[in-house]
Amino acid sequence: MRGDGSPNFRRQPHILIIDAHNSDRSQMAEAFMRQEANGLVEVCSAGMQSKPLSRQTVQVMEEVGLDIRRQQEKLISRDRLLWADVIIIISDPDETLHAAVPSSATEKRWLIAAPRIEGDDDGDDGLDAYRTTRDQIRQRVDALVKSMRLFYGRSRPQ
Repeated sequence: MRGDGSPNFRRQPHILIIDAHNSDRSQMAEAFMRQEANGLVEVCSAGMQSKPLSRQTVQVMEEVGLDIRRQQEKLISRDRLLWADVIIIISDPDETLHAAVPSSATEKRWLIAAPRIEGDDDGDDGLDAYRTTRDQIRQRVDALVKSMRLFYGRSRPQ
């Protein structure tokens, strides 16, 4: 029951964002969530496998004013899963990602294709694919943050 004074109702909700490698989609979502939620939640991203943050991801995020070069790739762990109140799994429609979502967490699935670099005919180094993915993730994050603001109000929970 809300307002019962328990710590679970007084802290910020914890959101864990998972994808296959934690090198692009989940890192983008983490950065957008930090910016858009502005202290409403605590957020972390992780991957099923570890892969360094891609250069293209860093570049397309810089285009929208977010510097994510200091973000580190992280692997899924039991502690991270138990930490989370909401677990967002971002997967390609062709991927099948399974995380052991604890019963204490809410699971959300976002089907967003991983950016694929199709040949380099236009000389953009695949950036258009990364921009498309970035924009899709930003829309999803914006919608989630708006719904949280409706639930919690304009500022973070007390």
